Amino acid sequence: MFRGFWHQPNRAYRNMQIVLGLLAIHYFIPALIYFFAPQIAVDQFKRMGEIVGASYPFSEESHLWRVLAAGNVFTLGFLCLLMQLDIRRFYPVLPVFVVLKGFSSLGYLYVFLFTLRYPVFFGVFLWDGCNVLLVWHFARKAYHTLVAGENETNLVPPLFFREMS
Repeated sequence: MFRGFWHQPNRAYRNMQIVLGLLAIHYFIPALIYFFAPQIAVDQFKRMGEIVGASYPFSEESHLWRVLAAGNVFTLGFLCLLMQLDIRRFYPVLPVFVVLKGFSSLGYLYVFLFTLRYPVFFGVFLWDGCNVLLVWHFARKAYHTLVAGENETNLVPPLFFREMS
């Protein structure tokens, strides 16, 4: 299966699987950390600022925002997983991902520009923006190869909800 994955004819589908798989993990693990061990996330956030010579002046101990953040990030991971399972069927969730992550990205830019010049906010804006572009590009490319008639029987892994003949 591993060899079949790397050498499959639909490279756009393979590349989408790699990107969305890595991003799904990238979202699921932090969502669990935000919910069950939020101090780890806060400490890392502060440590990143210290690396570039900035200190974060606020205490982050709100259960309300912690649950909202965990739910949002878990949703992003779930959207990546859905598209990874069957991009043809779940292509309509792509704009949902773009809106959730795009708004987050712009929110961090807004906070950086108008509230607190903490450099990590600008870094998160850039990272979130890159995530939006990665998902948008690779999901669209894979979807359009399938819509254009690319043979689905050779996909590794196969579409999860593929019609049986």
